[in-house]
Amino acid sequence: MGHLTAEGEMIDPATDASTTPETFTPQCALTFKVVARDAGFNNSFGWYNVTGSKPAVADLNEFLTCSDGVGTVKQLDIRNDPRWAGGDIAFYQATPENAPGNCPDVSNPSSIGYIFFSEKSYNPDNTGPNSFIHLMIMDSKVANNTFYFAWEDLFAGGDNDFTDLVTRVEGISCTGGGEACDTGQLGLCAFGATQCVNGQLECVQQQQPGVETCNAVDDDCNGQIDDGDLCQDDWICDRGVCRPPCGSGEFVCQQPLVCDPDTKLCSDPACIGKDCPAETTCVQGECVGACDGVTCPFGQVCRAGTCADPCAGVTCEADQVCDFGVCVTKCQCAGCDTPNTGKVCDDATSRCVPDGCQGVTCNAGTHCEGGQCVDDCMGAVCPTGETCSMGMCVEDPNATGGASSGGTGAMSGIGGGLIGGAGGTGGTLVTGGASGSGATAAGPGLTGGTETADDGCGCRVVGERESGTEGVIGRLSELLGLVGTR
Repeated sequence: MGHLTAEGEMIDPATDASTTPETFTPQCALTFKVVARDAGFNNSFGWYNVTGSKPAVADLNEFLTCSDGVGTVKQLDIRNDPRWAGGDIAFYQATPENAPGNCPDVSNPSSIGYIFFSEKSYNPDNTGPNSFIHLMIMDSKVANNTFYFAWEDLFAGGDNDFTDLVTRVEGISCTGGGEACDTGQLGLCAFGATQCVNGQLECVQQQQPGVETCNAVDDDCNGQIDDGDLCQDDWICDRGVCRPPCGSGEFVCQQPLVCDPDTKLCSDPACIGKDCPAETTCVQGECVGACDGVTCPFGQVCRAGTCADPCAGVTCEADQVCDFGVCVTKCQCAGCDTPNTGKVCDDATSRCVPDGCQGVTCNAGTHCEGGQCVDDCMGAVCPTGETCSMGMCVEDPNATGGASSGGTGAMSGIGGGLIGGAGGTGGTLVTGGASGSGATAAGPGLTGGTETADDGCGCRVVGERESGTEGVIGRLSELLGLVGTR
């Protein structure tokens, strides 16, 4: 279709066009452009609220009139339109076939011959398997949340070129789009969001493989967390933290731990030489789930035995925010009506928060629920050897055991270790923070700093505190095999 090529698109209608989706979710201001009018009729175009029933003519909202020619561009802010019912919308084309005149106008029902809907079951020539098709929909290849509507306007069929009225609509997503999903890939590449691709909802990968850094994240999506030589000065990356090797100088292990000659990390003697699969850890010689029994503090997830901010390492577009590891449209545009029932948009964070929490600022280590600030540690069960403090799992000074040691892509050892510590190259991990509350005060995190040695071979590493990034309780608690998240 030459009209689409002129729009800079590489769309092949023969393979990319579909009769779905039929309904859409409006975001911020919608931009409509008339791309083509190749019909003898001057058709009009508009929207209506999806209710589950065929709309009456009085319920149709005309937007592109019969006199809006090719190249016409209009904007419509449906979310602030009093006619919007707060849910999904659909579109229609009105034609003057068999009606007086050549200008269909829903405010003058006698001027309308036929009305065809994006919900095709409402079309007047919808008769079952042999029903006539009046709308083909194509999603843009170059712009997000953009669709082309190509209409055929004759009752019971015409030339079927679907160029009688072609419009480009920006600022909508298909119903069900934008939801968090698991792509089935590894590491950061597992985070996806549902999008319409050729008329069908698909889980589209949001993050591409990047450079691996010491952050308890599989940045390069190879199934191994923090693999490679990531730290300076021969230090070792252990669960997102650069630690000094044990077995030399004053860095000795606390009993009953011993220095693993292969990993140079303190380990349970029964775990020396134990090669555990990814996402498992060695406990008393047995490989168990690294996150088994762990319930992380509010806004965090368990990765490889470490509670961490799920948005660490995630980069979003300017009109998006990271919501529990997934880039979502800012709530000012996406709204909070679906699927976040009971939530409202907080302008400070651009996220949906529980009703009553908009504008509420909570102190570090707390978040808002029901308009009140509550402890991020409430209900948290930290990994072995750690305790929850100020919304973070940190080393428990009363626990036996320290930093864990790893097999191939795995964590091996009996201790929980620290979140944070001395940082080498890429050796910074920031966790914690107010989450989902609209709070501007983020919780404390531990980040790489100057190593302070004692008798723990890096099993006790103290770093500097700094503000953590925001994390939002969302929909991905099962993603990446994370267990026991809040």
